[in-house]
Parts: sequence; C-alpha cells; structure tokens
Amino acid sequence: MRWAVFGNKGMLGMEFQTRLTQLGYSVVGFNRDNLDLSLSFKDIARVVDSADVIVNAIAYTAVDKAEAEPKLAHLVNATYAEKIAKIASELGGRYLHISTDYVFDGDALSPYKISDVPNPQTAYGKSKLAGERLVAASNSNFTILRTAWLYGQYGRCFPKTIAKAIEENGFARVVEDQIGQPTWARDVVDFAIEISKLNVVPPLVHATSSGAASWADFAEEIALSLSKPPGVVQRVSSDQYSTAAKRPRLSALDHSGSPVPGIGSWRERWHEAAKTVLNR
Repeated sequence: MRWAVFGNKGMLGMEFQTRLTQLGYSVVGFNRDNLDLSLSFKDIARVVDSADVIVNAIAYTAVDKAEAEPKLAHLVNATYAEKIAKIASELGGRYLHISTDYVFDGDALSPYKISDVPNPQTAYGKSKLAGERLVAASNSNFTILRTAWLYGQYGRCFPKTIAKAIEENGFARVVEDQIGQPTWARDVVDFAIEISKLNVVPPLVHATSSGAASWADFAEEIALSLSKPPGVVQRVSSDQYSTAAKRPRLSALDHSGSPVPGIGSWRERWHEAAKTVLNR
C-alpha cells in the first residue's frame, strides 16, 4: 500500500511519515519545499503519480493569528483541503482529511457527538468547517478525522512548552476551566491506519483519546513525568488570559459508534508517550 502525506513536515505529518515507514508502508511526503499547491489538482496528481491513501495533514493552526488572517486560514484549511480531495479522486485513492474540535462552539455539557451540529466561534474553526464541507461535497473516497489537543515528538506542543516553563521558572501557570482530550499524534496515525483498512469507509470519525482533562490536569501529569514535586503547576482561570480567539470551554469528542477500536485513556497514553515526546 502506497501512502502520500501532504504536510509531512508538520507535527502530525512527520508522525505519519515516520510511523508508516516504521510499519513497512511505502510513503511519499509533500510540503511547501517540494510541491506548489497553487498548481491545478491535475498537475499535482501527476506529481504524486499514484497513492492508495492520501493524508491531508496540511493546516493553518495559528488560532489567534487566524482572526487577523481569515482569508489565509480559509485558503489552507478549506481551499487546499478541497484540492487534495480532487487529487485523491483523480488517483482513485482513499482520502484521510484531518479536522478539529474547533468546528464546535465549546458550550456543550457533554462530549460532542458526530451527529452534533457544528458551530465554530473562531476564524480558524470556521475555516476548518469549510474544509470539512468542501471535502464532503467532493467525489473523493474520504474520511474526515476530527482530533484535538495534539502533542507529539516533532515540533512544538503543549507538553514541551510546559516542560520548558517548569525547568526555566520552577512553575507553570495553566488554565483549569478548558476541558478536552490530550491526544498523542502517534495514536492518531495508528487510528487512521485502521480506518484506511476498512472496506466501507466512514465519512466522519472522532480521533482523540478517551476521557477528559483540563489543561491544568494535563500539565500536572507532565510535571509528574518530569519528577517534579506537587505544586509546580499553578491553576488559573481563562479570564486571566486574554486571547484574540475564543477558546472552547469543552473540546471533548464522543467516540460512540467508532468503526475501529478507539484510542485509550489520555492519561495512560501520555505516560506511554512522555519519554518520546519530552526526549528523556
């Protein structure tokens, strides 16, 4: 099976390329250095040549910056998503498109189901929902995978930021009133691989770890992995941080009806991932 990974230099894209290679798949990666996405989808399809599975891990993820750059966010998260869907259709491959919890408003009282109506509150979330809708309207053999609170070995992520703050300052101030599901990028890759093996492809799945935690809860587990004493994480409210984009109060996603085994508990998966992610 040949995979093509668009955005293979980002955190999740690098995880896809590394993990797939480790598992013996043939993988070709594309990024801004070796592919011009302003080309027509037919021209790009000729460059890709062939692929059984195409992954779109390209994303504009600067949530606050997107408020001032909505057109750029839409270009990357929606226009490019549609173009890559057309490429997948042209090549006859399956298309795995990565989306986000930010398509929801964050005001729910329980984890969001696949059937819940999206209501994004940010330019970033609106661009990702636009991408979902364009992919869904394409002729590609697609699955949209919504994930959230990603961390991984490659690039910047929350655990590395918290570890640096604790090491440099002796403490980290972290919000306790935003709830979500810390999710290891490698687990998303493994989940996506299982989705790709299905004979009947689901149009939409939720790909996050199970359970739920606040950012402060997660930070305390990170501190524990660093062998730091209790109290190095100082819990604060969102009101104490001013951001351009509204952060969802609840980002947890419901996994009921998943066609493949779900990702395990966020806490257990973090302790499995910690050594690799923190490089310790």
